[in-house]
Amino acid sequence: MKIVVKIFNCNYETYKKYYKDAVKRAFKKDGIDVNPEDITVAIDELPGDTIQSQRAPSGRHSRTITVLVDDIPTYIIGFSNTGFDEDRKVEADKGIKPYKYGNDDYHSNTYICQGINKIFDLYYDTKNDYPNIKLFFYLLDVHSKSYPHNLSNTISYRELYTVGFEILNIDEISFDEFQQLGFSPQENIGNYEYISFNKFINDIISISKKNRANIPAYIKCIDHKFDIETNNNENDEPFVDLTDLEYIYTFKTLGAQSYDNFLIMWTLNTLAEKEGKNLKFVFSKEKYNFRLEQPPEDARFTEDFPETITNLFNKIGVNIKYETGEEFRQQFNREITQYRTAKSKNEIRNQELFKNNMRAKGLETKCYLCGCEVEEILEAAHLWGIAEIKNSDAPKLNNILNKECMSDLIEDCDHTNELFYKKYVLANSGDNGVWLCNNHHELFDRKYYCFDSEFGKVIIKKDDSEIIKNYLLLSEPNCSIASIMTEKTKVFLGERESIFKNVVSEYETL
Repeated sequence: MKIVVKIFNCNYETYKKYYKDAVKRAFKKDGIDVNPEDITVAIDELPGDTIQSQRAPSGRHSRTITVLVDDIPTYIIGFSNTGFDEDRKVEADKGIKPYKYGNDDYHSNTYICQGINKIFDLYYDTKNDYPNIKLFFYLLDVHSKSYPHNLSNTISYRELYTVGFEILNIDEISFDEFQQLGFSPQENIGNYEYISFNKFINDIISISKKNRANIPAYIKCIDHKFDIETNNNENDEPFVDLTDLEYIYTFKTLGAQSYDNFLIMWTLNTLAEKEGKNLKFVFSKEKYNFRLEQPPEDARFTEDFPETITNLFNKIGVNIKYETGEEFRQQFNREITQYRTAKSKNEIRNQELFKNNMRAKGLETKCYLCGCEVEEILEAAHLWGIAEIKNSDAPKLNNILNKECMSDLIEDCDHTNELFYKKYVLANSGDNGVWLCNNHHELFDRKYYCFDSEFGKVIIKKDDSEIIKNYLLLSEPNCSIASIMTEKTKVFLGERESIFKNVVSEYETL
């Protein structure tokens, strides 16, 4: 068996330390032991006077090696980026171009996501002629404390596994970060692919919360059965018909974000197909906010996906669509119609809007008491109840809305000063919500427990407290919703807590 590894000339100095280990691991996946000394190298020459010009985006360079067995392409191995670029160091030593070596001088998404499109391009183009070729990934700098082990790249590794590709040296990565993201009960280290659509969304939310200025995209969920006329009850129906839900992933395409979103969308599509979810990807050239009655003329414009990305979507069979101005206005009008219908019926509760506001805030779709992630029994619970908001008079509402932290809730629109509008906004604010399973939601509304407005800790009725503790699954003494509390949340909780303490004679904080 003749094994030849094709390496681009601009990568040789960097990859020569790794390629034998990568190739040996690739063969091992197929149950074959190879002698690294039997591997020979063929340099694939790319034109250019500098390393950067050889790696120019317009060229055919990719962060890969191609492994040929008896002249047949058998493996493509994609590499991550590195802060220890030996080729650029050699270039700098020759005085061709200065280079700062070994300082992790790449961003988090540069580590793996930014180069991934060309890796997949090469793989799918080669696969046309060699259908049995396999793609693997190999991570560099795995002993560095920076980007190989951060949360963002941890998610990227899991994305790759979910869409069907393995990382050859994944065993060299510490997965303490997985614990920070919070494994589902069904997950364990060693199973790197995502097991559920919602779990993946929640992990994206988790890292987005760490950098609020760079939330890449969001999920909006439309319930086509939603009808304000028939949606007047305080509680959700306990078992949701998921078949009529349409998940809409709205995203931006600017800069490196387009590469991140490519892999995110591929992963979402894979998980949605497994779970039978109705998923639509929407990129709007008219950047807009779904806040109530934002004028369409206020929309901002952005750019299309790069052609390399759109071509890649075609290769993997994932369809995206650009939302037209008319479609934008249809979505815009949907919320206006819901508001007008609600006003005509004096019904301030809009559960679809409420849930989407909770999603936009970044609340993980899990019960915040027991951790349940089963969508069918999860409900959006109001901290300050609908009935109490509805029965509040104008002075009380104005006193709440005049608080500094609440001042941005009310949009400047025709009905800014309407009493109904104020109640509607408060009732459907994402800061007025928490996800609970149907059992814990019922106990919440029946005032068996509450959350304190300062720290989000659980407060329970003292009567039969041990029974309640056991049922609530509150074995952890520090159980709280502190992680999702904002200044707005504290205001809403303050109203709930006050009502709870007026009704319950004795209580204790867990």
